[in-house]
Amino acid sequence: MSSLKDVVASFKRKKADLRLIDFVNFKFQCQNDVLAIQNVRDEKLARFLQITQQLKQTYATEGTYSEALFELSNEQLKALNRIADGEEAWITDVLQSCARQLLKVGQELDRRAKEESITANKKKKVKGDLEEETFLEKCVRTIHTSFKLCLNDRNPDFQRNKKWGVYYFINIEFKIYQQLGNRDMVRNLVKVIASRVSELPAPEKALRSHRSQLITYLYYLGEHYGCHEGDYRRGFEYLQRAWLGCPANASQMSRQTDKIVALLVPFALLASHWYPDMSALAQYHPRVALLYAPLIKSVLNGDLREFDKWLAANEMFLMRRNLYVATVLIRQLVLLKLIKTTRAGFKDPAASVVPLASFVAAIRYSAKHSHVTHITDDDHDETECLLADLIARGYVRGYLSHANRVIVLSKSNPFPKLVSSPQSQL
Repeated sequence: MSSLKDVVASFKRKKADLRLIDFVNFKFQCQNDVLAIQNVRDEKLARFLQITQQLKQTYATEGTYSEALFELSNEQLKALNRIADGEEAWITDVLQSCARQLLKVGQELDRRAKEESITANKKKKVKGDLEEETFLEKCVRTIHTSFKLCLNDRNPDFQRNKKWGVYYFINIEFKIYQQLGNRDMVRNLVKVIASRVSELPAPEKALRSHRSQLITYLYYLGEHYGCHEGDYRRGFEYLQRAWLGCPANASQMSRQTDKIVALLVPFALLASHWYPDMSALAQYHPRVALLYAPLIKSVLNGDLREFDKWLAANEMFLMRRNLYVATVLIRQLVLLKLIKTTRAGFKDPAASVVPLASFVAAIRYSAKHSHVTHITDDDHDETECLLADLIARGYVRGYLSHANRVIVLSKSNPFPKLVSSPQSQL
């Protein structure tokens, strides 16, 4: 059990040692030395010590997470923020411990409130025209202050600048905004990071000793750019860095790596037309392989019906993971493969002028797996639209002649590859 004198000594030495980290945790008791607090001349520090002792006493008395415990945890972080304003990088570890403790209490209280609301079948309480704040909404304001203290530190000694701790609070805010479903705040946070990137240490350096934090940071950015901004190339780049940073053969990381790879597969397809080695995927990520095996098969075979069946069967999962839009776009790759396969089967596969009727029949058969006996003008028009979209996206080089109902393909390279890579490519 640490003493208040030890804690005060840690602040004087400007060192976030184990005694100080344990002190901020309300589950670890500390000798309640009122005289020691009274002898502290720094009013901010004295206030922080006093609140933390009250926090410990409240938990010891109640033995559970309560609103009183949340309010004291919130006040604890506020008090530490006031101290941190004049301190250097060492304080960020203590700030992080307080912030995560506050978040944990807020999450638990919100979970209980949600369960009680469902059980009682009550509507959310309303104050005037505004819904009552959740505990997460309350705590994120205090945590955001910690983030700003780190981000805006002007200490000229870069090695002692609190900017080294900014990524901890970015991760916490990402997590809170995701749980609240507040995409606007995530977007604003990403914009702030992008605008200040030249002032911040590289995440790989700042989080060198905290691999899980680095992986979390890269995952959130990859998920944001791919799932919500439609920038699949940038999303893939962040997620690839996150995946490469995961420890090999770590069973405790299997769930986290599965989440990363579940995003990597569709982003790689859309960004670069890369698809995974399914045998390797099944060996290291069997759950992800089970999910995507029918998708990859439909892409490789140009099978529209199988793709549509897979999409319908997994619609709810894809929507929950914000992957539905991305996977819908993969249908264009299935169509592209079908067009390439159909052309390769012509008597003259190098012919540049191709009647649309050939592609109309192929698309209708692939979509229904039934023989095509009659082709209408509407079928031609629909096929023209599909081919025009492939041309617009750069998947096909050529142009359409509506009057002649033909597509004129480029003689040199009608189906260009997006990239040159040793990885598997369509």
